[in-house]
Order: sequence, then structure tokens, then C-alpha cells
Amino acid sequence: MPPDAAAAPAEPAAPAAPADAAASGLGLNWRGAPISVSGLVSYDLRASSASGETNSLSQLITTSLSARSYIYQPWFATVSGTLAVTAGKSRGGGEDLTSQSPFATQDQLASKDRFITGNARLDLFPRSRFPFEVHVERTDSRVDSALASSLDFRTQTVGVSQRYQPVNGAYTVSGSFERRQQSGTGFRDVQDTLMADFTTQWKHNDLSLGLSQSQARRFTTEERTEFRSLVARHQYAPSNGASVNTTVNWTQTQENVVTAPSDLSVLQWSSIGLWHPDGSKLTLTGSVRGLTLRDAFADNGLDTLSLTLGANYELNRNARFTANATATTTDSNGTAARGFGGSVGASWQSDTVEFKGLRYDWFTSGTIGGSTTSGPSTSSSSASSAGAIDPSLGSETQTTLNAQLGHTLSRSWPITSQSVLVLNGGQTLAATQNHSSHPDPAVQDSVRTLLNTIGATWSANGDNRSAYARASYNDSIELGGGHARFQLFNFQLSGNFEFDRNRSLGGDLTLQRVTQRAGDLLQPAGLGLLVGERTTTTGASGEITYRQQRVFGVPRLRFTSRLKLAQDVLKQPGTFATIPDRETRLWENRLDWLIGRLETQLLFRLSEVDGKRRNFLMFRVQRTFGD
Repeated sequence: MPPDAAAAPAEPAAPAAPADAAASGLGLNWRGAPISVSGLVSYDLRASSASGETNSLSQLITTSLSARSYIYQPWFATVSGTLAVTAGKSRGGGEDLTSQSPFATQDQLASKDRFITGNARLDLFPRSRFPFEVHVERTDSRVDSALASSLDFRTQTVGVSQRYQPVNGAYTVSGSFERRQQSGTGFRDVQDTLMADFTTQWKHNDLSLGLSQSQARRFTTEERTEFRSLVARHQYAPSNGASVNTTVNWTQTQENVVTAPSDLSVLQWSSIGLWHPDGSKLTLTGSVRGLTLRDAFADNGLDTLSLTLGANYELNRNARFTANATATTTDSNGTAARGFGGSVGASWQSDTVEFKGLRYDWFTSGTIGGSTTSGPSTSSSSASSAGAIDPSLGSETQTTLNAQLGHTLSRSWPITSQSVLVLNGGQTLAATQNHSSHPDPAVQDSVRTLLNTIGATWSANGDNRSAYARASYNDSIELGGGHARFQLFNFQLSGNFEFDRNRSLGGDLTLQRVTQRAGDLLQPAGLGLLVGERTTTTGASGEITYRQQRVFGVPRLRFTSRLKLAQDVLKQPGTFATIPDRETRLWENRLDWLIGRLETQLLFRLSEVDGKRRNFLMFRVQRTFGD
């Protein structure tokens, strides 16, 4: 009978094994499982060109066979896999054929190649409390039309995973290991990832532990990077409105790269408590945080411990009072500093006033706080700019007063029965007065800031369509002082439209422009005024896709056009930058036609990869068979 399976119905008894299986001593019918088989044969014609690179033309013929089945019974083991064999022929131009057609024949360098790709997966006891899985995969960039890189590379992945849960469900533990190897002409990278997780629950408590280790090696340059992480989380939440959440996180990053080696260890601890009984106007919070940082190569470290207590009291729906206190101790390279601070504040939010479709709100708040620091100080502009601590500065006491007053006005207009336009604007005047015992006059400052905002939002919802558009402008101006200024313009557009049963348009787009002016500085020794620098940055990101079925009235003839802007690549510790997708601009047009089991595809892509303009054209014809 099958192994113990949580929440799985009992499997029927297996039929009696044939005599030949019984004679082998197995007693199992290994030949009775059905096998589902499918496959395809495809032909690809591809042409590509890029600025500063040679043009290329390649032809690929691929035969692929896929199968899936089970061993003995589906609860015991399931297997699946795909094997593909590709034969290719390619030719490329001379050193600079960027102005020629990729189909040009002069000065061509021809090559032939044959390679194998595929994958396999085995799931052992997939319906049990202890499923085991192993998978193997091999891919090649030359048979993937979704990749924009001109570099031919291969990726091999091998991984295993195991999960276990006892009969009573008291806890769950899992572990996995995966090795990923990426190689091509002149490079070979290997990345190993190990992960383990443990979770359990008991009365009012939840506990989880997570362990991960990632190691990447680049054999051509002998670079190595490792990342280890251990995370523990505990939550205590009784039913009386109180809760305590604790997180402990330890990480270690070791990098032996061409630029500079590093070995950084960080240990963080955080406990946050909340008390808010049902129906009470008072909310109490408290937290304890600790940080230990060590850099083995720089031979320095940092230890910080802080305690925070806070209270929030809602007098009524308009008025609120707050109070908080913080104590901090810091030890950096044998130099210790202690600090204590606190503040009290009040805020008022008015009731909304409505008049002929206009909605008006106003608000105000004020906070007074103080802090004292004993030991070295970094508040001096000269010390902080150099990143140094001057022990001679001694202790410091600061008093800060913050106040703000603002109002908002909005109006909405129904454009149609399914769309609405909303205009809104607001102003906020904020003032900060700071007094310090520090002798530097720059610390004794008074800052007044006026923030103006305006925005327009249009939204529509209807049958087979939805849309959202918003344009906003924020302008923050420093009144007096250095006359610093920050301006932000942002435009967002998203939606899905079905023009008819065959045509649709969807996506999202964000445009942003930021203009910033630093404050003016009065130079010493009568050198005059140093005018603040003005900088402007613009950016665009998003993706828009147009789809059409039955192009020219032809059944199953589909057209897709996709525009993508500003894709970012995120670098993670313990990994190397991936090759496949480094596009910052993309316009892709694709035409697919399906006739029974015969598929054809025509694809044309204009893209920008690593700052280079790249063109790609592909024609594919494919015949599928099997299940």
C-alpha cells in the first residue's frame, strides 16, 4: 500500500503482478503505466545585425520528443522529459557589415553545428507528506527566439528538493539544492544554491527559519562570490490585542572579484510590540533593534542597540496626540556614543467640506522634540562630509520644533456613465526650527518649505475595457535660506481595451521628469555666494502590447506588437549578471498562423542591448504530433 499521505484519499489496491515481474522479486507491474508522447519538428531561418558587429544568418532544424508517465502508480512516482536535437548552419560577414543586408553572401564565414537540449523531471511520492523531486535541464540560446543577446551560450541546471511534514502537521521542513552552469565562447560560470526552511505553529505562536547559501564562480577570471543568510521569525499574537514580532537575520557576503575583495558580515535583531485593545483609543508600541557589522578586509566594525517607545491617542475623529522616546548606543571601532531623544506632538484633520461638487480639507500638526548625545559627534558639517568622528566635540543637545499647515481641494466630473475625471491640488507649509549646543552656526537653522501639488486622474471601466491615466506635478520650494527646489512631473497610463472580439490593446507606461536645485552656500573668507547646482533627469518605463486575431479575415492568423522601455537588471549577491535579457528598448512584431498541427511564425525585433542597436528577423515553421 502507498506511504502515509496527508489529506490524500486512499489509493485502490494495485492489480496482481504478472508472473515475470514476481519472478524478479519486485512484485510490481512496471510495464502497465501509460506513456503520453508528443513532439515537434521545426525549421528556423534567422538573420541578425547590430551596430559595430557583423551580420549573421543561420538556419536551424530541430526535432523534439516529449514524454510523461508514472512508475508503478501515480502516487509512487511520476516522470516527464523532453529531448531535442538541433542541427544548425550559420554564416557571418566580415569585420563591418552593419550597412549591408544580413542576407549578403560576400566575405561570408560559414559554420555547422549540432547540439542537444532538453529536460527531465522525477517526482517521488508526489501526493505524500514527504515528496521528493529531481530535475535536469539544458537550454541553448540559439533555439530561443525570446532572447536578445548575440552571444551563443548554453545553460545547464540540475536540482533536487525534499519536503517533509509529520502526520499531526506540527511542522514542515524542506530543502533544495540547484547547480546552474552557463557557458559559451570564452567564459564559464557556475552558481550553486542551497536552501532550507522550517515552519511550525503552536498556541498564539508562529515560528519560521530559513537558511540559504549561494556561490557563484567565474572560471575565466577566477572570480568568486558567496552569500549566506539565516533568517528566523517569531510572532506571538494573543487574542487581547497585543502582538510581538521578532526577526533575527544574519548575512555574510564574500566577494573575490577583479575590482576589490570584500568580506562583510551583518547580524540584525528586531522585536516590535503592539498593544491596542478592541475599542480603545490608545495604542502603545515598542521596539528593540540591534545591529552588528563586521568587515574583515577593512578591519572595522559597528555595534548599535536602540530602544523605542511610542504612544498614539485618538481624542476624536479629528484630533490625535502622539509621543515617543528613543535611546541608542553605538560603538564604532572602539569609539562609543550614547543618545537619547523624545518628542510629543498633536495633529488635526478637519471634516470634509463639500460645496457644488468641490471637496475641501485642511490639516495642521506640530511636534516638539529634544535629543542629547554624549561622546563623539558627527553633526559638524566638516566632520560629517569627511566621514570622520571628532572626539573633541563632546556631548551635544538639540531642540527641534516642527509645524505644518496644509489644505487640499478636489473636484470630480463624470465624463460618461463609465468614466470620471478628478482634479486635485494642495499646498503645505512646513517650518522647522532647530537649536543646538554645537558651536557650528550651520546647525542653528530655520527652514521653511512650501509644497505645491496638482494632479489630474482619469479612469474608465466598462464592458471589455478599463483605463487609468494620471498626471501629477509636485514643487517643493525652500523659502529663504539657500532657495533649494525640487520639482517632479509624473505621468502614468495603464489599461486594457478590447476594440472588438479580435483586437485588443493593453499595457502600462510611466514617464517621469525630475528637476532639482541645490541650496546656495555662503563661502568663507568673503569668497561670495556659491550658487546651487541644477540637475534634470528624465525616464520612461513600461510595456504596451497590441493583439489582433484573424488578421485580414484569415482564421487563426494572429498578430502581436509589443513595445517595452527601460528594463532594469538587478544584481544579487552570490550571483553573476545574467546574459539572456539586457534590453533597455524593444519593439517586437510577431505574426503567427496555425493550420491544424502546422504552425508558422514571423518575428521582427528592434532592440537596444547594452547600448547597441540590434535587429533580429526570424521565420519559423513547425509541425507538432502526439498527445
